Amino acid sequence: MIRLLIISFIIITDLYPKSSHAVEIKNLFIGSQHVPAFNVLTMGSFESEKVGYFAWAFANEVWAEGYGGLTYMPTSYFQLGLGFGAEKANDPFRIGSMVWVGKENWSILTLFESGGSGYWHQINAIYRLNRNIGIGLMKEEFTGVGPRLEYSLSNLPIQLWVSLLQLDGSLNKYFTIKFLL
Repeated sequence: MIRLLIISFIIITDLYPKSSHAVEIKNLFIGSQHVPAFNVLTMGSFESEKVGYFAWAFANEVWAEGYGGLTYMPTSYFQLGLGFGAEKANDPFRIGSMVWVGKENWSILTLFESGGSGYWHQINAIYRLNRNIGIGLMKEEFTGVGPRLEYSLSNLPIQLWVSLLQLDGSLNKYFTIKFLL
């Protein structure tokens, strides 16, 4: 199923060249445990520019998922998305949705997922101080809530971000490199 989604992503991005791609290499530290992971996101719009598509894949050492779907952007500052796919679980069906709100220097992205392995969500609220630096808050199910700092390298399609998340008295840390393709 995940192979089918990847092939579909490639075909869609060839048919609709108005797309963006991001690859993140994530390093999550939960106490002394290191959990490396990566994800890939492709987004684009069809001719109407209000309706678009997205494709998402995530994998770490023990779990993986992939899904794709449609987005709707009724205004320049509000977008909704809904997708279906598969995950590595006894019941592999996965559903994901997103809500993005943003204007000028701020944005909020909310991701919700449900399926065979259960519910998950992530919320990122970011204010861009300038074209290189963003600060905000991040909340992620099972990982915690806390500050997030983003740094975009000048003249390179690379962003570095860190987040320090509190969960049940523990500090979990994300160190991530994001390639914008």
